[in-house]
Amino acid sequence: MATAITALLSILGVLAGALLQHRLSRRSHHESHLLEARNSAYIDFLEAVSLVVAAQRMGNKQREIEQLARLTHAKARICIFGEEHVVRRLATFWAAGATLETEQEILAFTRFCMDIRKSLGIKDKAFLHSEVSQLLFAINPARS
Repeated sequence: MATAITALLSILGVLAGALLQHRLSRRSHHESHLLEARNSAYIDFLEAVSLVVAAQRMGNKQREIEQLARLTHAKARICIFGEEHVVRRLATFWAAGATLETEQEILAFTRFCMDIRKSLGIKDKAFLHSEVSQLLFAINPARS
């Protein structure tokens, strides 16, 4: 009788372990796909912004329109897959004008980039904000 109980408990333990492993594996797989979709949306958005600005500066209207469509698609994906604070920063950038022509727009974009870094789990020191602005736009913003 004791052997049967031991065998039953062993089988239940194996089943519980397998179920737990399956559940954790599934969650990890889901989180991995979400992170991949989020990263792709962020990269596509940043690329499209750069290409739109380049097309505008070159006066290439056709290229600008193509990249604006790509930008809109990436923006929609950020709204779906992005973390809340990143979506809020994107909305702030968009509300500021989203042309990267004024200081307010540049600062909003820099904050958006910093929130993307935060969303990806990159822990920055406070001084990096100024360095990112300097690298992107050759300006030194006030800290936010």
